[in-house]
Amino acid sequence: MPSSVPNLDQLLQQAGLSTEVPPSLGEWQNLLWRVRAALDRGRDAAQATGWAQHLLDKLSLPVLVLDRQGTVIHASKACGALGWSHDLRGQPLAELLSSPLEDLRLSNLLKRVWQGERLHQVPLSLRRTEGRLQLAEASLLPLHAASGESTAAYVAMSITTTELHGQSDDNARTDRQYFYESLLAALPASLAVLGPDQRYRFCNPAAIGNPQIREWIMGHTDAEYVAERGFPPELATERGRHMDEAARERKTVQFEERMLRPDGEPVYQLRNYTPLFDENGELLLYLGHGVDVTELRRTQEALRELNAQLEERVQTRTAELEALSRQLQHDALHDSLTGLPNRALFSDRLSQAIARSKLPDGPQYAVLFLDVDRFKGINDTLGHPTGDAMLVEMARRLRACLRATDTVARLGGDEFTILLEPLQNTEQAAQVAARIQDALRRPMQMPAAGPGGLPGGGHQVTMSASLGIVHSQPDYDSAMAVLRDADIAMYRAKDGGRAKYRVFTPEMREHILHVNRMEHELRRALAADELRVRYQPVLDLDRGRIEGFEALVRWQHPERGLLAPDDFAPIAEEIGLLPDIDRWVLAHACRELVQWQQLYPHDPSLRLSVNFCSQHLAAPDVHERVKDLLQRTGFDPGRLNLEITESSLLSQTGDVRRSMEGLRQLGVRLHLDDFGTGYSSLSYLQLYSIDALKIDRSFVQGMLDNDGNAELVRTIVAMAKNLNLKVVAEGIEDPRQLAALRGLGCDAGQGFLFSPALDVHAARTLVAEGQHHRRPDWGYDDLPPA
Repeated sequence: MPSSVPNLDQLLQQAGLSTEVPPSLGEWQNLLWRVRAALDRGRDAAQATGWAQHLLDKLSLPVLVLDRQGTVIHASKACGALGWSHDLRGQPLAELLSSPLEDLRLSNLLKRVWQGERLHQVPLSLRRTEGRLQLAEASLLPLHAASGESTAAYVAMSITTTELHGQSDDNARTDRQYFYESLLAALPASLAVLGPDQRYRFCNPAAIGNPQIREWIMGHTDAEYVAERGFPPELATERGRHMDEAARERKTVQFEERMLRPDGEPVYQLRNYTPLFDENGELLLYLGHGVDVTELRRTQEALRELNAQLEERVQTRTAELEALSRQLQHDALHDSLTGLPNRALFSDRLSQAIARSKLPDGPQYAVLFLDVDRFKGINDTLGHPTGDAMLVEMARRLRACLRATDTVARLGGDEFTILLEPLQNTEQAAQVAARIQDALRRPMQMPAAGPGGLPGGGHQVTMSASLGIVHSQPDYDSAMAVLRDADIAMYRAKDGGRAKYRVFTPEMREHILHVNRMEHELRRALAADELRVRYQPVLDLDRGRIEGFEALVRWQHPERGLLAPDDFAPIAEEIGLLPDIDRWVLAHACRELVQWQQLYPHDPSLRLSVNFCSQHLAAPDVHERVKDLLQRTGFDPGRLNLEITESSLLSQTGDVRRSMEGLRQLGVRLHLDDFGTGYSSLSYLQLYSIDALKIDRSFVQGMLDNDGNAELVRTIVAMAKNLNLKVVAEGIEDPRQLAALRGLGCDAGQGFLFSPALDVHAARTLVAEGQHHRRPDWGYDDLPPA
């Protein structure tokens, strides 16, 4: 030992120490203080270094002295007990520790020691020369320079082995630090620990699967890693930028990273960098965590694609629904057959026209209500498809007759309405109606029938229509009121002979109100038994004897008294009640005559004549109803005369003929009433089975004053005789009329000359007195007394 070096034995003696006994911590600190004082008393650095090493070699305790770079500058010989057989001077402390994480942990502790703090019982995990792990504890003490600086120049590390010293490597791995390292290594998620310098200190297999690469990366940066692996440098740049951001913001930063596998397939990682700081706010390390989100990204991409497809489908479906909605809105306001506005749309436009007409100098309007004449017959004979084709053509012609500002609509069936606005004058609506009538008169060419097609297909069809016209009035407040009055005018046009138009007047509405009131009262009359039957005798003109009665209905009105048929029968027919009234009269009269015949037997039995309306003959089951009624009353069908009018034979020929044939099969006689007042076509007499003709009273009463009437009556009687038809004359009021009719060979007659219509009691009395009773003024002087 050089002579300039203080005597070591003297220093140990002064410190109260012995080379045989390891010093305590305090004793060791005292010794180091004395050595430093000796060095400060003028010895150079080489001498100090030698003395320090010589001193450490004398100690039996493993001691390391570290500089600020973490390099060992002195190590006691006792360090050999830890398995370090070589000279440790100049070796980094990190190479003596078990792992980079241990180095990172110890480096953070050394920072505190450099600031003068003393740390004791610091656990260490060391790696021996042969590779085994050694657990130990150490004291970390700062060594200050002689210059008196506040920060330490060196750190002395005094190492004490634990009770695990010398145990096997397998047992040493149960150390707490190794347990945590093993736990981190077993995590399926990518995990890495980087120092403040962004160099790797730990990396688990989930982050880098190749063990050689995982071992290599320790102490390297991402920039060095990507350069070594041939990855794009932007990868390291982005990682560094995110770590800087995490340290700057002092919070976890998350980002997504895209890399390519060797096969070119992209791999996506969701990475997190979390900075950890010590209690002084100094950055200790970065904790990097990554999750493979490749499948998630693929799923997201698939979902985005599906969403795009779904969005496209939704848009397509939305467009379809919007188109459907528009179509539904159109269909809700338009007729499906003709494409014209329907009742709802027409009513809306009419309501607007009414509102405009009430403005000062507002435009006036007119409404036309149109109904096709005899359209039901067209449908029944040519078929509904042909009827539909006619309606479509009719709609086309109606549009052609109107202006762009006008509206034509189909209300349903064969009913159309037209709104004319603005209206220059009141004659304009009538002019349009006439123009429409002219347009409809032109024949319509119907489509030819295909296989199994329509009868009459390909033929020309003509049609006509009845129109009602309503002009704007201040008292109209609703479309319903206008359409109501237009409908009334249209039906008045139909009553006038069809193919005509009528302009509405308030009297028409009064008539409808009267009809409605009469309908209510007629229905009540049927239910309350207010109807009465009057019986007018019918005489055999040749013998002057009563052969039967005609049953005539009367209405015993509770307020208006006894009403004749002319006061209510037309309305009853219009509202469809006339068949009910006819059946009531027939049933009532049959029961009466059966009773009379039982009380006052006559031979032959009295005949009964009852009026039968056209609506009855149109019913397909009329003969069944009459048959049932005759069976219930017990009246002989051969003694019943049903009187029908010529108008009954004008429509529905097939139904009428079948009904008449069914009635005649029952034995009922059919009389054609009021002959000569209607069409008086001989074809009816040939087509239908008629038993008798009844000459209208107007001809009988004009026989004496009008040669034409007399000749007409003679012709009718002669024609009937030639056809083997019975002739009955109505309205005989003068004996001269009776004489003339008898002279012509008329078979029977009735009238005031013989008797007015009698109530049931008077008629029964007449029957009781005997049907041979004749008055002298009847002119039967050529016959023996009855």
